[in-house]
Amino acid sequence: MVLSTKQLNANIIKKAKEAFGMDLVCKSFTKIKRTDFLCSPFTLETYDSVAFTSANAVHYFLENMDHKLLANKNIFALQGATREALLLKDIVPNIIAPNVDELGRLITWKKEELNIQRMLHPIGNLTLPDLRHVVIGSGMTYQDLNVYHTELNPVPVDAIPFKAILFFSPSAIDSFLMANRFSSERIYVCIGNTTFTRLQYYTDTSNAVIAKSPTPEAMLMALSKKMSND
Repeated sequence: MVLSTKQLNANIIKKAKEAFGMDLVCKSFTKIKRTDFLCSPFTLETYDSVAFTSANAVHYFLENMDHKLLANKNIFALQGATREALLLKDIVPNIIAPNVDELGRLITWKKEELNIQRMLHPIGNLTLPDLRHVVIGSGMTYQDLNVYHTELNPVPVDAIPFKAILFFSPSAIDSFLMANRFSSERIYVCIGNTTFTRLQYYTDTSNAVIAKSPTPEAMLMALSKKMSND
């Protein structure tokens, strides 16, 4: 059995079984809630660019907003769920990247071409300041806006013989450790470098892998390859 630390849709669970022979069990190690933020059309007008680094940010920021207000703005996003959430709202990003470090690099590189001067970044309470540092360090104005709150939701699973665990965020790792221990007998799959770095802080990562892109499908592919090589 393989544990996902967040709920996944039925198609992913089916694909895990049919394409990879994995029994995927999903448990939510975090809880997400909307915050009472305020972003008026007048305020939004003062920014030429908006960066999205999570699907939750897309959902909560645009939940009660006219999407047309973003029509003339640069939109930056991470690949995978974040980009897909934007496309579902008919918003096509100008720049996409597999991780925050690369997104920051591309924003800096495209600064003159896209005339990026003032950027708004909808975030959660546990979002790391990596993008802030890059944007400000490159001479652009940066403002974050907390649109959702993540709460840790520890779930005891040590008694269940999971062969592997999928981690989708650093906070999921923190939550896992509050009720469980890491084991050298399990494989840990991280959605990206930031999550992998958090895992390194807690345990040896010789039995861990990073997905090539930030999607559940890529995580399953990385796990399948790791299990085949071991």
